[in-house]
Amino acid sequence: MDVENFPLNDETIHQILMHREIHFGGQFPFMIEYYEEGGKGVQREFSLDMIRQLQQVEKKLGQNLAAVALSGPEAETIRQAKEIYDRLSSLYENPSKEKHEATLIADLILTENEDPHSEIEAIVNEQADIVPALIQLIRSEELYNPLFPGYGEAPHLAIQCLERIGDERAMLSLFEMIGRNDVFEEESALRALQAIGEPAKDFLIKIVNSQPITEDNERAAIALIHFKNDPIVASTCFQLILNPETRKITPLSTYLALACEGLENRDEREQFQKLLSDPTTPSILEPDLKHVANTWKK
Repeated sequence: MDVENFPLNDETIHQILMHREIHFGGQFPFMIEYYEEGGKGVQREFSLDMIRQLQQVEKKLGQNLAAVALSGPEAETIRQAKEIYDRLSSLYENPSKEKHEATLIADLILTENEDPHSEIEAIVNEQADIVPALIQLIRSEELYNPLFPGYGEAPHLAIQCLERIGDERAMLSLFEMIGRNDVFEEESALRALQAIGEPAKDFLIKIVNSQPITEDNERAAIALIHFKNDPIVASTCFQLILNPETRKITPLSTYLALACEGLENRDEREQFQKLLSDPTTPSILEPDLKHVANTWKK
């Protein structure tokens, strides 16, 4: 192996080294054993062959590869992640009633269970009392990063808890997750909003009707699709796409159309179907209009 020409500036190698420093105490043997067993925190883009190869390179160089290869900002990320690990671990020292909710949150973040049923149940049993802590968790940008405690999965688990609890205080934070890059997390947030029910519906209707039209209107329209069988939601979205100018705004108009499925009024349904032959209706909107109209034939 040509150690001198080994590509230590490769981004994936840097990620592996940071992953090792943070989650495995800087020890390749611990990391390799974990990856061989297939733990929850395994990153698919990191191959075992590459990890073993880096272990050999480090051994031949006789010094810590992290110290050789990583930049100052990367070292700072490692420090921050370890600091959070230390803070979470300290909660288990001298447990007290005051630490109870924080410890449950720590259990959720640090769990190695692929399906942490018991951790989720323990949090859900706290009901309203633990909602502020769950909101804080899903607003913690660091915890979406697989380099930090929880391997980037803790916010998704927190959303599952919020869905089960159904507390309206979480509405804004859940709403802000719509449009994030992670489709899986967005879908979880949408289900959680749906579980909140009437308060979430009223909140979303207010936003979708707001002026001027912004990205928030689009987010609200996406969320209202989960309430599409509600006649009030359907009628609200229908009234919006009656405006030719609104129909030109995509993808907002497509989301509004899909949320019209619950229209019950015959006149509104007829008007909706007439939009298909309206020359001011963009062709891109037609498939969604047809889809909704076809659901009424069943």
